[in-house]
Amino acid sequence: MAQGPEGDRDNHRRMNKEKIEALAVAYITEQLELTPDEAGKFWPVFNKLREKRHSLERKKKALIREMESKVDALTDNEASNYVSKITDLDNQIHAASYEQNSNEIIKIIGAKRFLKLMKAEMDFRKKMLREYKERRGRDRP
Repeated sequence: MAQGPEGDRDNHRRMNKEKIEALAVAYITEQLELTPDEAGKFWPVFNKLREKRHSLERKKKALIREMESKVDALTDNEASNYVSKITDLDNQIHAASYEQNSNEIIKIIGAKRFLKLMKAEMDFRKKMLREYKERRGRDRP
C-alpha cells in the first residue's frame, strides 16, 4: 500500500528525530567521556527524565492549541482554569528537568560532569541550529 505525502513527511520527521537523538547521544557521551558502564547507567535515567518532560510539553502544547481555538468565547472562569492547568504543567515540566533531578544524575557521573552535561546540551542545540540555518541558506534561491 502506497503512502501519501503525509505518511512520507511523518516518516521523514521520525527519521530526522532519530538521527538527531543518535547524534546527541554520541556528542554528550563523548563530551562527558562516559565509560560503557557509566553510559549504561546514565542514559536510562536521562532518557526517562527527557521522555517525561517531552510528554508534559506535548500535553501543554495540546492544551494551548485547544485554548487558542476558543479563547474569544471563554468566560473568565474558563480562562482561569486554562491558566491554572498551564501553570501546573509548567511546574511539572520544571520538576521533570534533569537539573531538578541532579542528585540522581550526579550519583552516576559526578558533579563536574553534570556541569559538563549542561554545557554539552547547550552546545549541541547551538550546533544543530547553526547547521539548520546553514542548510536553509544553501537551499534558498
